[in-house]
Amino acid sequence: MPSWSEAELLRWAGEFYWPFIRILGLFAAAPVFNAVTIPVPLKVALATVLAMLVAGIVDQPVPLELTWAGLVLTVEQIIIGVAMGFSMQLALSAMTLAGDLVGVQMGFGFATLLGLEGDFAVPVMADFFGLVGTVLFLAFNGHLILISALVKSFTIVPVAIGAGITMAGWAALANAGAMLFGIGVFLALPIVAVILTMHLAVGTLSRAAPQINLMSVGFSLFLWVGIAATISLVPFFAPAVEHMIDAGLSLMAVVVVKP
Repeated sequence: MPSWSEAELLRWAGEFYWPFIRILGLFAAAPVFNAVTIPVPLKVALATVLAMLVAGIVDQPVPLELTWAGLVLTVEQIIIGVAMGFSMQLALSAMTLAGDLVGVQMGFGFATLLGLEGDFAVPVMADFFGLVGTVLFLAFNGHLILISALVKSFTIVPVAIGAGITMAGWAALANAGAMLFGIGVFLALPIVAVILTMHLAVGTLSRAAPQINLMSVGFSLFLWVGIAATISLVPFFAPAVEHMIDAGLSLMAVVVVKP
């Protein structure tokens, strides 16, 4: 009958536990995986399967120990996973920001829906842009890219105390808000420009013909012009999401660096 020592059992447990914890951290912040529409047991089951696969291809000799050092190491692995997932989520949120800017100009600012990525209300156009971005993210295998980056992170940032996110990484993550705003504004700018032109035209018309009821004409005009401009912009969504994925990976590479 085979027998294993306590050291061997702890080492085998560590080979599964450390990838499992880092994957759970990624799922807590990464796009698609962090959606409230996915049940928590399903996320845990998926993380378990991925951890088993990662344990077979990544050498993690750190054993699992119920000590203060093990607790600190667990927190560091969660933070690494959350930082990686949040980097991609931050880049992909540019789609929602663009939809928010467009929706306000179209007059949809008062119409809200329950967001698919969380349990809070978001404007209709922001929810639409975010949904399109999520679909394109899956179409470009962004979820597989995230998992591949997570596997590579064990080589870049091994499981060891003090090998977490550096201060430079946190600074890069904090400064990434400019990237989010820049991409979102650039994507929404054509539609906003078209609607702004219509605002100027309606304003000129109101001065030329004050008897026209602009409240009834202008709202529907802005709405349909905005919808038409959004439809014309749809073919550019795919390269925009590709750029967001690349930007998220670049940010992830800056955040997760060798200590």
